[in-house]
Amino acid sequence: MIYLDNAATTKYKPEIVYDAFNYYIREVAVSPGRGSYSLGIKASRMLYQSRKTVGDFFGLEKKSNVVFTKNSTEAINLFFRGFLHSGDHVVITTYEHNAVLRPLQEMKEEGIIDYSVISREDLDKTPSYIYDKYFRTNTSVFATTLASNLTGRVVLNRDYLEFFHKKGVINFVDSSQGAGKIRINMKDDNIDYLAFTGHKDLMALPGVGGLCCKDERGIRPLIQGGTGIHGDSYTNPDVFPEGLEAGTINMPAIWSLKESIDFLKDNWEEIQEKETRLKDYLKNELAKKSNIIVYDDDVEKVSTFAINITGISSDKLVKILDENDICVRGGIHCAILAHEALETVQTGVVRVGLGFYNTESDIDRLMEVLGGTTA
Repeated sequence: MIYLDNAATTKYKPEIVYDAFNYYIREVAVSPGRGSYSLGIKASRMLYQSRKTVGDFFGLEKKSNVVFTKNSTEAINLFFRGFLHSGDHVVITTYEHNAVLRPLQEMKEEGIIDYSVISREDLDKTPSYIYDKYFRTNTSVFATTLASNLTGRVVLNRDYLEFFHKKGVINFVDSSQGAGKIRINMKDDNIDYLAFTGHKDLMALPGVGGLCCKDERGIRPLIQGGTGIHGDSYTNPDVFPEGLEAGTINMPAIWSLKESIDFLKDNWEEIQEKETRLKDYLKNELAKKSNIIVYDDDVEKVSTFAINITGISSDKLVKILDENDICVRGGIHCAILAHEALETVQTGVVRVGLGFYNTESDIDRLMEVLGGTTA
């Protein structure tokens, strides 16, 4: 089987990730903050160590300012629901994942906030142009994805972040796509809040994500429940980050995330070289086929490709590839704004997501099957 759906979830992980999960389950297996016995204290220390590893990787000035969630979707909802106030306005891009669009749309329908969307055509405009066209006097947050989960386009624009930061706007980044492929630094890149998930480009396990916070203040909890501290309080205690982490956190996945990030840092140059080589190889092979449409082929991107073959539905193409033991995803990819901008709502697209554990021979086989496909 050839797995090319890494933009959804990286199937193959570094061995150290599996080892870390196995170690925590077998040798620790208790929840941090839920006991003062030695094993509980060890779990708490491992949690703190994990926070610092994540914070360091993303360039947080205070490295432990990391709130763990079950995925980036929860982290995004935590930020929007916990940070925004009535009357606020948010600016987003047309490439945002539905995890960004939907909570904002719901809050808009509830009459709490409003938002504006930077069009695909305007994303190459200057920061001042964008600011004058889309921002309002009540704009409190600019939210941008790091890279498009649909086409792989690198959306994060550091010039925008610097300009909007100077205007007093809070910058929020959804790094779900691209966090293990593009190195970002929250302090240097003027990022105030950042959501991440473990199961994609960070090559960790499903069930862990989080919110990196420049400021410890100002976010209300998304859910109420047990926090392991101040159990005599009727509501979550105003303690960061535990007050935002109600319920038992997924410590086996968190410890595995810590190890996957260590792997990324230790092997960063090798990973970058290989993924760039694979990306360029697939790009060149696709360009040889006149009947294959490649979306966002003329912009900087990570190793994710959105394609269609003229005259063949994306669903049919996915089925053909699956019959040849090649895993890709077709249809609508949880990014309706981007589909609308690319005019692919009716057709969908086939997404090919390369990862560190793919090879040139995987691409050769993909192209062989695509080359034999006719309408």
